[in-house]
Amino acid sequence: MALPRVLPVSSRGAEAGFLLPLSFGVSLVLLLSALSMQTMALQGSRLAAAELEQRRLDDSLVSAAEQVAARLSGSHACLLPLASGSWQSPIKGCAAGLSAAPVLSGQVEAVAYRLVSWTPGVPGSAGHPGELRLELSQGKVQRLFALEVAGAAPMPLHVVALRGIGR
Repeated sequence: MALPRVLPVSSRGAEAGFLLPLSFGVSLVLLLSALSMQTMALQGSRLAAAELEQRRLDDSLVSAAEQVAARLSGSHACLLPLASGSWQSPIKGCAAGLSAAPVLSGQVEAVAYRLVSWTPGVPGSAGHPGELRLELSQGKVQRLFALEVAGAAPMPLHVVALRGIGR
């Protein structure tokens, strides 16, 4: 009688059982790293959009300050030596019927602004500049500007320089 032949156990079955969990683990790691890269890209674009909006608001405030400075140098120059709290009609030293409304609020690039305060400075190079605080109508952003004023009687005062000095 012939003895039955014994076949060796194949190691291929053990390898197949090992590769399936390994490939699953690798695909999971790749999926998680792709999701984290996508999250970082979205966060970066969100930060870039917020920075762009902040720059747009700052630019609107600077444009508004230039507009107010131009009005204070022109037809409303009589307001320069007075604090904004005393700009009620009739305004002392100004032409009859002159309204401070065009200086107190306005619009730049479809963004409304309002003058929060004006504190006059001392004219000349030895004096200190006046302080102008403006706010966008949404109330999101306020900024303080320094306005250097020049002029002496009989010439009216006028704004010679404008610079931002803080929030």
